[in-house]
Amino acid sequence: MKQSIILLLAIFALVTFGVTSCKQEKEQPVTSTTVVPDGGGQENTRTVVIRDGSKEDSTLVSIEFPTYPNASLNVSITEQLNEQLGGLYEGDYADCDSFARFYSAYFMKEMKKMRDEFEDFEPEMPFCRELTITKGYETDAWVTFDLQTYEFSGGAHGGGVAYGITFRKSDGRHVGRDMLAPERDPMEWNNLLKQGLMKYFEAKDETELENCLIDVSLYDIPMPAYGVSFVPDGLSFVYQQYEIAPYAAGRPNFTIPYDKLRPFLNITGRRLLNLCK
Repeated sequence: MKQSIILLLAIFALVTFGVTSCKQEKEQPVTSTTVVPDGGGQENTRTVVIRDGSKEDSTLVSIEFPTYPNASLNVSITEQLNEQLGGLYEGDYADCDSFARFYSAYFMKEMKKMRDEFEDFEPEMPFCRELTITKGYETDAWVTFDLQTYEFSGGAHGGGVAYGITFRKSDGRHVGRDMLAPERDPMEWNNLLKQGLMKYFEAKDETELENCLIDVSLYDIPMPAYGVSFVPDGLSFVYQQYEIAPYAAGRPNFTIPYDKLRPFLNITGRRLLNLCK
C-alpha cells in the first residue's frame, strides 16, 4: 500500500510539475529552442532544448531523443518515455520538436492554472519546472536513459524525481525489475538491499541504518517504486525523496554488482546481460 501511494505521488510530480533552476530577476516573456543535430551530441541521439518563461514562471525541457537506424526502436523508446510522463503527448513520436514543445507548453499551462486557482498566493520566487532526459550507458544489447524532473511552486523547497530506464535494443522493451526473481532467496535478496543502503548512509550497524529510514523494516526492505536500471557495473536502485527516508537524505541509491545479481535474474535478464554461462 505504501509503495502504491509513493508511486502515485511520484507520477503526480512528473505529470503536473517539472524540474527547475529558478531565476529571481524579472524578465520579459521569452521562448527559445536549441536543437543539437545527429552527431552533435552523443551517437544516435538528437537533443532538443526548449526554454520558456516570464517574470512569473519558467520551464526548461531538455530531451535527448534516440535516432538509431532502426526507426521502430526509436518510436518504441520515445513512446515509453511519454508513458513515464503520463502519456499526455498524442502526436507523432518521430517528431522530436513537437514532443518537447508539447511538454514545455503543458508545464507553462499548469503553472498558470495553479496561479489562477490561488490568486492571493504570492510566492517569493517565480514558479519553475524542468524536465531532462539524457542517454546514459549502453551496450550492443541495451541502452539506459536517465529521466529527471524538478519543480518549485512555492514552499520551503522544490522537489522532483530522478531515475534510469533501460530498453532492450532488439525490440525496445523496457527492462528492469521484471528481470528479477527475488523470491528465489528472499532473505539473501533483502541482505543485498540492506548492504546497499548501509553503504549509502555510511551506517556502521543496523541500528544506525534504522535511524536513517522512515517506516522501513530491515527484515523486509522494499524495492524502489521505480528507478531500477542497468548501469556499467550492475543494477542501479534509486529511491525517491521521502520514499524510505527524510528529504534531507536525498535519493538513497546503490548498485548491486552483476556477479551478486546473477542468482536473482530470470532467463530473460541473464540472456540480456550475457550471463547464461
